[in-house]
Amino acid sequence: MALRLEAGLPHQKKAIEAITKVFDGVHFTKNHYSFINPAIDLHSETLIGNIEKIQRSIDYSLRGSNVIDKYLNLDIKMETGTGKTYVYTQAIYELNRKYGLNKFIILVPSLAVKAGTKQFIKADYVKRHFKSDCNYNTEIELHVLDSKKSKKKGREPFPHAVDDFVSGSDLISHKIHVLLVNMQLFQDKKGGMLTKEYDNAVEGFYKPSEAIKATNPVIIIDEPHRFSKENKTFEFINNEICPQCIIRFGATFPDIERKVEGKKIKVKDYQNLIYNLSSYDAFNQNLIKGIRKEHLPSPTGENIKVKLLSTKNKANAQFQLITEKEKRSSISLAKDNSLALLHPAFDGVYINSIGKNVELSTGQVLERGTEIYTDIYSSSYQDLMLKLALKRHFETERENFRRKYKIKTLCLFFIDDIDSYRPEKGSGRTSYLKDSFEKLLKEKIEDELFLVDQLIGEGEDLTEYKLYLEASRADIAATHSGYFARDNDDSDEEIARQVDEILIGKEKLLSIREPNGHFNTRRFIFSKWTLKEGWDNPNVFTIAKLRSSGSENSKLQEVGRGLRLPVDENGNRMSQEEFFLNYIVDFTEKDFAEKLVDEIHGDIEEVSKVSEQSIEKLAEKLGLDYSVLLGGLMFKGYIDKNREIKVDKRDEFFAEYPDLLKGISSNKIIDRNKKQPVNIKIRTSRYNEIKELWEKINQKYFITYENLDNKYLFEEVSDIIHSGIYSKSYVTSKRDVVRAFDNTLSISQQDGVSLSVENILPYNIFLKRTSQLTSLPIKLLHSAFVNYAKHHTIQKDFFNENTVSQFIIKFNEWKKKKLMGRLSYQKVNLPVHPTALTNKDGKVREVVTQGRLGTKILPGEAQNKYLYDVVAFDSDLEKENILSNIEEVIVFGKIPKNSIRIPMIDGGTYSPDFMYVVKKNDGSKELNIVIESKDVQTDSNLREDEQIRIKCAKEFFKQLQLDGYDVKFKKQLQAKKIKGIIDEVLGN
Repeated sequence: MALRLEAGLPHQKKAIEAITKVFDGVHFTKNHYSFINPAIDLHSETLIGNIEKIQRSIDYSLRGSNVIDKYLNLDIKMETGTGKTYVYTQAIYELNRKYGLNKFIILVPSLAVKAGTKQFIKADYVKRHFKSDCNYNTEIELHVLDSKKSKKKGREPFPHAVDDFVSGSDLISHKIHVLLVNMQLFQDKKGGMLTKEYDNAVEGFYKPSEAIKATNPVIIIDEPHRFSKENKTFEFINNEICPQCIIRFGATFPDIERKVEGKKIKVKDYQNLIYNLSSYDAFNQNLIKGIRKEHLPSPTGENIKVKLLSTKNKANAQFQLITEKEKRSSISLAKDNSLALLHPAFDGVYINSIGKNVELSTGQVLERGTEIYTDIYSSSYQDLMLKLALKRHFETERENFRRKYKIKTLCLFFIDDIDSYRPEKGSGRTSYLKDSFEKLLKEKIEDELFLVDQLIGEGEDLTEYKLYLEASRADIAATHSGYFARDNDDSDEEIARQVDEILIGKEKLLSIREPNGHFNTRRFIFSKWTLKEGWDNPNVFTIAKLRSSGSENSKLQEVGRGLRLPVDENGNRMSQEEFFLNYIVDFTEKDFAEKLVDEIHGDIEEVSKVSEQSIEKLAEKLGLDYSVLLGGLMFKGYIDKNREIKVDKRDEFFAEYPDLLKGISSNKIIDRNKKQPVNIKIRTSRYNEIKELWEKINQKYFITYENLDNKYLFEEVSDIIHSGIYSKSYVTSKRDVVRAFDNTLSISQQDGVSLSVENILPYNIFLKRTSQLTSLPIKLLHSAFVNYAKHHTIQKDFFNENTVSQFIIKFNEWKKKKLMGRLSYQKVNLPVHPTALTNKDGKVREVVTQGRLGTKILPGEAQNKYLYDVVAFDSDLEKENILSNIEEVIVFGKIPKNSIRIPMIDGGTYSPDFMYVVKKNDGSKELNIVIESKDVQTDSNLREDEQIRIKCAKEFFKQLQLDGYDVKFKKQLQAKKIKGIIDEVLGN
């Protein structure tokens, strides 16, 4: 199978353009020597201007230092899995074509990344892509610098990779010379390969480091978080290589400490960040897979496990107790000791013998590294995680085999103890993890074959998948392989073949069949840390961490091995669908999903709020006034008056206004351990019968008030201001006081100091904000405040956030008292769709989430007349309504929460509870009824805001009748049965 690359993907194209535009109009000095790069004019004002222009689209706080000292630094932030290697490879081609740069160094953090980069750049499909699809007439000549395996006697030759790289001439115009180096070789070690003198010279240089320096190179750094400015590699770069430009590509950048108001804080070390494809952009734009995190909780909820660390002299065994929050110090136990010394749950369990392994009185044998739960110690925690990972893998694999063009499905295991999978020769250890995995895999394949036979019997075309499973069962060992750091020095041919397949033979690992037609069943990969970053494979769909991280690593780096979008059996990237990575951790990382979301939101200020600048920018784009767009967003219930995004409307909001997208969509990172909302099916046939009513009550209206002239409003607003709206904010500290009394300590709480909060607003902003939140003209507000100033002294902090809030509160109270009898509704000529039940094109949606209909669910299917297939409700009155089978009712349904959005007098919106279509007594015409159900005894039990909502709704539906559509609006209290309301409307 040959992988197929796509040219011109927008997110990659923007990154490449950002790099090349930095040098637009900048002078490059051609060198007299053909082996030296043209020199960039680093003091050019054009260069600085270009960077500043490019950075306008990047948040100011992320741009980083703009200082150009000895070299130019450019940063490209791209999330894992979005194609960094592709982007910096094409950037090399572009910088050569546009500016003649010919000497590049790619610096990577590990051998695994190095192998992946080498495989990519040298691959035939990559070379063909850049030549045919991108029209480059040049070719990258890759020189790979490797460490010397052993020292041979006699004269040592100058490193060949450096020799070829340095001597490469720009006179051969179709060649670009790239030196690939891992960071360990770029360090100034005594007698190191790059800093020692050799007998022979290259271009007159006897030291490799001096020869590299002379080329005036451009360095590309992959995974910059591994290259902090303080480490030895950067020292070597600064002192020995002296590049003219460094371009860093990564999802994560190193931290540096800065002093802010006398305190040291950690910030990201960005320097001239010119492109930012953030993690939330990558997730929301479906550039990478979503994530489904899952962990195995303890059956009793204790979440405590014990790990066997080691055995010593067959006399003692070292154990460690691990809880959610800590790893406790190790405890040494001898033969016949009870494990109850570790935890009371082990009462009655003793150590029978200690050798290479530990045998318990239960008959269980523990290998070094085995972890057991305190309450299920008959089965190791690791085995349970393996079972869960295999379950998720085969669920995904079966679906991927159902496709017209199948997807090879891979699974990656991170393990703690290498010897448990591949014991070192002579260690005397057994491969208990591998043996356990093969046993569990064989059992799972048997279960899967049984299921597949059933599905084939039901008519599904899974015959090839059955053959694939049978081939896997016939040779279980061929289905899995491992790669660990020590494998690089192993001479075993089979291990070397597996390593080559994992690191270099990506196409083979992605193939379902071998070239000879036989199945390629290898799809389970085991590693420790070696594949932690840099390496990835697009078809990894499940990652299981059989060991916890042990530190607060970047959660994005940890899942990064499986985020890339998959490819099918023909090598095509699957970018038109949504895919998910199954990510399985142990209970010590049960909050992984929350931490991952926090990390993704780390670059965003106020994720839950839309900024004024964002709304102004979008309003300008749409040709609208700021206040019109703001009002529209509030009218639709997407945001409140403080521009806070309504949680239940978040996804709908961003679907309609993607320009305002902030933060990650709620369906991209899923915690399987948390109860997921149930999707409730909308019955299409039932919807068609209620469609007309639904569309009418979803028409857009706004409130108007009769007989409100400016003089009247001026007097009323002036009265509100004179009533007292000035207010300040205070924060009071809390003190815990510790006292000693009779040799004991007691803690009591006391009020601390009250401090006023400074939140003064410029007068024009104060007026603008008050106008936006009340719809009162700025001119009228200004006149009223001028009038107030004639009679009162205005304090210097009068115009503040709290004064705005107080005015709004009193203004809304005034509206409720004075305007209720003056309001009417006017229709707005806006599209009805999309709605809670329909898509933008007006077609009915397949499902609605349970949360929109009710918190409780009744088992079984709903009655035939009901709009949905499941009964979801909040109150007993709602449940009774849904279960009532009324003869006159043609169709009825619960109205999804916050979906109708009837404008309210206080600026909010309101949505009733039920809608009914019933037939009249003579059966001649249908009648429409909308119900507001309140599970209270009498009107006096209704809150004031509920009474106002009902009054507004009556006016709204009265207006619908005036506009030619008859809808009866009825209030229902506890004592009123739905049958009685319908009979009342029908005149029975």
